[in-house]
Amino acid sequence: MPDQKKSILLVEDANFFARVTESEIERAGHYHVTTAKTYAQAKAILEEGKVKPFLALVDLTLPDAPDGEVVDLTINARLPTIVFSGRFDQGTRRSILKKGIVDYVLKDSPASLGYLGELVNRVDRNLSTKVLIVDDSSHALALLKKRLQLYCLQVITATSGEEALETLKQNPDIKLLIIDHLLPGATGFEVMTQIRRRHSFSTLAVIGISATDDPALTAKFLKSGANDFLNKACTPEELMLRVSQNLNQLDRISELTEMAHRDPMTGLFNRRHLYNVVDKLHKDQMLAGKEMRYAMIDIDRFKQINDKFGHETGDNLIISVAHRISDLLPPRSVAIRIGGDEFCVALPDIDEPTSKQFLSELRSSMPVTDPGNDEHTFAPTISVGLSAGSEKSLASALRVADRCLYRAKKSGRNRIVTSSATTLDAM
Repeated sequence: MPDQKKSILLVEDANFFARVTESEIERAGHYHVTTAKTYAQAKAILEEGKVKPFLALVDLTLPDAPDGEVVDLTINARLPTIVFSGRFDQGTRRSILKKGIVDYVLKDSPASLGYLGELVNRVDRNLSTKVLIVDDSSHALALLKKRLQLYCLQVITATSGEEALETLKQNPDIKLLIIDHLLPGATGFEVMTQIRRRHSFSTLAVIGISATDDPALTAKFLKSGANDFLNKACTPEELMLRVSQNLNQLDRISELTEMAHRDPMTGLFNRRHLYNVVDKLHKDQMLAGKEMRYAMIDIDRFKQINDKFGHETGDNLIISVAHRISDLLPPRSVAIRIGGDEFCVALPDIDEPTSKQFLSELRSSMPVTDPGNDEHTFAPTISVGLSAGSEKSLASALRVADRCLYRAKKSGRNRIVTSSATTLDAM
């Protein structure tokens, strides 16, 4: 199986620091670290091309490059670059920031290594993160865009509130909005009010900015729905740290939401997701005049399997069926574990013949042994009820699918019953 880890180039001549850095980075995420101890080794690695790093971590002082020449090497190779060093002063800071690095880290404490690991993760996530900047000043817009692109973010710009609202509508995956308080037409505060009607704090972070040195602006931005506020004169480091904090907060909310919507045993979505998210999808489908079918799936005689082979075998069977549903799941469809041995699959824009084909393949591919114990041989089957696709509400669609499932059980199990009263019997 090919190595799926992302590559990072580490250039560090101190063996101890190189080892602890490698350990911290590999612990922080799914990364593989290639280490060079000199400028010459780093150059050879990049020229050879076998390793294709997405990020470089470089020591400012090397035996054959004492004045930070390695920074130019990695920047010229178009690698986002993080610098670490034991020596630092304002002149050095200005010099390396001017080169266009991501950030710098001091070798002064164990906390620095922890920060480095978090920074690498953040840069990795930034590669797929969209940010919208709204400012009518072309100079301010260009400066902010350049700084955020150095941080590996996908940057979109707008020069008015109206353009910002349209851009958000066209790009629902934008995670961060940075907006000036003075805009043509509506003010930044007025635009903020409109944005918060459509985008919650859990899906979009907003940072207000201003060149005006007025302390009251911070409170006004926050009261209008912003998460944070920055003066345009802030340092690149402060901008980056505030952006990181807001994006990290969104990521944590997203992770917690994902955990709350997942069944821990199977990894499928749970009932909460069905009634919170799929319900909204159902309403959208109905408003658009589109179909939305539901398949209710139940393992036949599951209690007998549990009683005969034990709950561990029963759990293994549930997990195996869940994995098979996931493997065969049509595009855009959603698989949910209702509870116990019962599953539901939401099938948006999938007609009845295609739904039957998916369900027939699922029914004919049930496991014949306990995945955790080859000695437990059995032949489990499933019964399925399929709704019509035109039911006006999620509740009514589930009732129809449940009735069809009940008929499948009563008529002999191991079959699919649809709302059109046709059955696909066991082969």
